[in-house]
Amino acid sequence: MRNKLLVIFYSIFLSANSFAENLFIEAKNITLDKDGMTSIFENEVIVKTEEKIIKSNYVKYNKQTGYLLVKDNIIATDDKNNIIQTEFAEYYVESKVLKSTGPTKIITSDKYTLEGRDIVVDNKNKIINSKKASVLKDLDGNKIYLNTFEYLAKKNVFKSIGQVNIIDNKKNNFEFSQIYIDTKKNEILGADAKAFMNDQNFKSHKNNKPRIFANNLISNKEKTTFAKSVFTLCDYRKDDKCPPWSIQSSKMLHDNKKKTIYYDNAIIKVYDIPVFYFPKLSHPDPSVERRSGFLPPSITDTKNLGEGVSIPYFFDIASNKNFTLTSRLYGSENPLFFGEYHQALKDSFLMADFGYTEGYKKKSVTKKDGEKSHFFSKYIKNFKGKNNSENSFSIITQDISNDKYLKLYKIKSNLVDYNTDTLENSLNFTHQRDEIFFGIDASIYETIKDSYDDKYEYILPEITFDKILFNSEKIGSLELQTNYKIRNYDTNRLENFLINDFNWESGDIGFNSGFNTKFLGNLKNINYETKNVKKYKDDTTNELYGAVGLLSELNLKKIKNNLDHFLTPKMLIRLSPGSMRQEENGSRLNPINAFNINRINDINNYETGMSAAIGFDYKIQKENGDNDFDLSIAQVINEKENKKMADITSMNEKLSDLVGTTNYNVNKNLNLKYDFSIDQNYEDLNYSEISTSILFNSLNINFGYLEENKHMGDQNYLKTKINLKNKEDGMFSFETKRNLITNSSEFYNLSYEYINDCLRAGLVYRREFYNDSELEPENSLMFKITLVPFGKTDSPSFN
Repeated sequence: MRNKLLVIFYSIFLSANSFAENLFIEAKNITLDKDGMTSIFENEVIVKTEEKIIKSNYVKYNKQTGYLLVKDNIIATDDKNNIIQTEFAEYYVESKVLKSTGPTKIITSDKYTLEGRDIVVDNKNKIINSKKASVLKDLDGNKIYLNTFEYLAKKNVFKSIGQVNIIDNKKNNFEFSQIYIDTKKNEILGADAKAFMNDQNFKSHKNNKPRIFANNLISNKEKTTFAKSVFTLCDYRKDDKCPPWSIQSSKMLHDNKKKTIYYDNAIIKVYDIPVFYFPKLSHPDPSVERRSGFLPPSITDTKNLGEGVSIPYFFDIASNKNFTLTSRLYGSENPLFFGEYHQALKDSFLMADFGYTEGYKKKSVTKKDGEKSHFFSKYIKNFKGKNNSENSFSIITQDISNDKYLKLYKIKSNLVDYNTDTLENSLNFTHQRDEIFFGIDASIYETIKDSYDDKYEYILPEITFDKILFNSEKIGSLELQTNYKIRNYDTNRLENFLINDFNWESGDIGFNSGFNTKFLGNLKNINYETKNVKKYKDDTTNELYGAVGLLSELNLKKIKNNLDHFLTPKMLIRLSPGSMRQEENGSRLNPINAFNINRINDINNYETGMSAAIGFDYKIQKENGDNDFDLSIAQVINEKENKKMADITSMNEKLSDLVGTTNYNVNKNLNLKYDFSIDQNYEDLNYSEISTSILFNSLNINFGYLEENKHMGDQNYLKTKINLKNKEDGMFSFETKRNLITNSSEFYNLSYEYINDCLRAGLVYRREFYNDSELEPENSLMFKITLVPFGKTDSPSFN
């Protein structure tokens, strides 16, 4: 019998002998079988029990077994306000159990969301569980991946045994073998915890893999506690070897509000060897960019100053400025105070550092009395101008009170390097808009070498102006480059140059034969006045040079064995009338500059004559675009000899050397490079440079051989350099250079350093050769260790 009333109320009372539960079902449509044992409810069905309300579009109920089959848009709510959503489920009246089949979603009373399948809801024991994989999402958007789970509705606790993964809203990954989640307290308790911190703010180096392994973890919004933990920032090592450094502790607490990590009974290990022990230890977490406080100290011991200790203190003045004061205290000399200041502004930044010491305590003939100090600064401002132009302004100041001061105290910072031999004070301004560039620079250079009597060089000013005058597909592009420079050096030598360059390059002219051709043009106007400079005239002089060229290339391609072979023969015909000045210096001819219309490496001079450069480029390329093999060869043919060109260029002859360069990637671990210059007779090698790089796991070996003959020079040496895991900054290394002419070693660099993403350590041997009125040569052996990002410590050097 089928009832078509809009709303039918169907109430069943089940006696205590059967299921002992009242069951109420409402629906718009109901179908009863003849014996009255099976009923089908359709269209807006509501099932009410003592513990649960189930809404769906279809219910089939068996009165005899107390079994309900429910499907289509099921929404079930229990007395704890947990909501279950699915498309197919079974409900057993006697056991008060609801079983879903297929995808199921649960929204807990604390608004946690779980998505899984085949979930069992036990209303009698207030337990929800599943043996299928599920994903739980908390209020902060963190995702918890569970192989199985059990939810205790009375306690608002999820628990799971087996593989558990959590990916939080910062992409950090946590692994557990067992977990308990209190949804009311929003707290997690996990066993066998492995935390992989993928948040970029938690890394100080791109290769860092911060991770914490612990026996258990307790985490909430305010803090995370790890019991019996091991923490490191280092990248993974092959074959799961121990990290370069780690901190092992009985308890590790990360305070999320203070962004500080605290340790109890901390042991710092370097390659699993205990190095330091601290009953209590704390430091800012890696997401903290800076915080006021002492930085790690370092110990020094030099022959000139004796033993000392450096104690730096960092001042976090504001979000855009900081200051570091380092006190260097010596056992037998006056202290040195060294400060570094950094400030970032809206479109600019300022760096400054200074140092001061009263000088030697113990004076002698070589150790002279007097205070010593330095002041270095650098200011750069980048700003937008009219018409959206890009502008830059910079000021550099460098001053020291004593020429030996930097090397004596080994001053080194972002602005200072004690190995420098020249001080610079300058003003610079650049302006760039569309196709215009303008720059002006005023500089004073001071040489602090002992061998220089005339220490100062003045460039007041140097002005550069570039402009693309026009750019046309048919005619090509024309560019103007102007340089004005006044230079005063060696006390009474003066150079005043104004140089104008017009550079023209036509568009590519294609031919059916496959040739690509374009015209090149250059017009150079040199105006100068000089005093006491031998190679220039004393009178005001105006010179005009020019050159035109025709550059033609033929692009050929062949595919063989899944490799692309490219062959590009090319030729440059160049004509420049007039006579040039004698060129004293020059650079070696190579396959790149051979095809430039202005081949000379001196803006104050110009190559003249008629010549042709011929050569080709050949390369083999893989499908991914990487080159397996590159070869370039070029030679310049002059109409007649040009003895005013520098000898080293080989272009002072009718036929230059045949020059070439090749690069061969044998495989990903072996690379060969070879540059050569063959005499015009094609028999003698005037220049030969071979270099090879061999990469074997973390070991990189480089060999280099150089031989120069005749006009190229008279060098002949072999260089060897071995780097261990040399990816970016150089690491544990050994280097030597042997002079094959004298059959002797020129140096052995015994500076052994090991650097990786989180640790820098090594034995450093240094030989310093300078010896003058104050400084004595030193041999020193020192052990250094740096734990990134915490800082470094040095052992005393042993002379």
